[in-house]
Amino acid sequence: MKSLALHMRISTLSPSDDEVNSRRAAGTALAVTWSKPKGAMAAIERAQQVAAAVWSDAPPANLAAEVETAVQAHSSSFLACDRPFEVGICAAVAVSGMLESNINVEGFSVTDIFATALWSALSFQPPLQDAKREAMRVEILEGVRARAMEASDKSRARTTVDDFGAFAVVDGDEAKTSANFKKVTGQTIKALRRNAALDREEIDFLWWTLVARSRVLKKPLQAIDEPVRAVVAGVEAAQYLRRLPCEVHRELVLRSLDANPSLNLNCLIAAMGESRKKVAAAFSDSADATAQPLVFPLLNAIVTGVVDADGTSIERSSEEWGARALLEAGLLRLVVVEPTLL
Repeated sequence: MKSLALHMRISTLSPSDDEVNSRRAAGTALAVTWSKPKGAMAAIERAQQVAAAVWSDAPPANLAAEVETAVQAHSSSFLACDRPFEVGICAAVAVSGMLESNINVEGFSVTDIFATALWSALSFQPPLQDAKREAMRVEILEGVRARAMEASDKSRARTTVDDFGAFAVVDGDEAKTSANFKKVTGQTIKALRRNAALDREEIDFLWWTLVARSRVLKKPLQAIDEPVRAVVAGVEAAQYLRRLPCEVHRELVLRSLDANPSLNLNCLIAAMGESRKKVAAAFSDSADATAQPLVFPLLNAIVTGVVDADGTSIERSSEEWGARALLEAGLLRLVVVEPTLL
């Protein structure tokens, strides 16, 4: 984080050294806890809590309690109810600490999923009127966006396939011989499988691109009106991903856009008409999208038909809606493929 002392002035004009240091220590401890693997959906839930704490005046109760406990380890008088803005500040410190971890180039980590989910949530929010709070929100947004984009690129780099190691046969001990065989062949086979999975993703995605037809709506993409076309393409393209979507996927999804009209979420859902329900059926894990509406504002609206999230009145280009559909559906896709790829 660029300046915790500056962000502390969101809640108090003259924070003491002890206040700044205790919040930094609490945020560092939270970063360690939040980085521990607990599953993709847990990381997405955490991102929704942080997004709510950063933007709203009243942070989620469970996040406030967690931050309160962390701060009280260094400042026993702290109460989250007295300083609700500091829940978001401590969460911001934790996010900053998480982003310092190494990227998992062999798949995706909790931090990568968390960063992508938080990017989705924060980028949909309207700007805050308070300049100090908005500066902190933008700082977090820029950090998680950069992490998510870097992770999506690095996770697709092919792994060098090494030769098998030296193999020794142990006379009369089949168990040791089998263990030795697995040891000398394991890393090579793992690299081959990982490269094959990435090749399969690339081939499937390119086939979808060449067909240029919506399997959900059963018509050519060009036969669909532009704003809806971008969203349908983003949702369908995400079903072929095995990692977080990257820039080239975005470019392929948006390649057919021309006029690129702008509209808000209400108008977009209205434009989808009866096709909305068909698009919603394209992802079987719709319950996860509706459970985290701040992270999946577009998918939640497609599934439920209800448009009530902050930021829905903002007009966005068809290009932005298509990119968001790919981001949200791609993130949701990881909840499904997580057991085999984490």
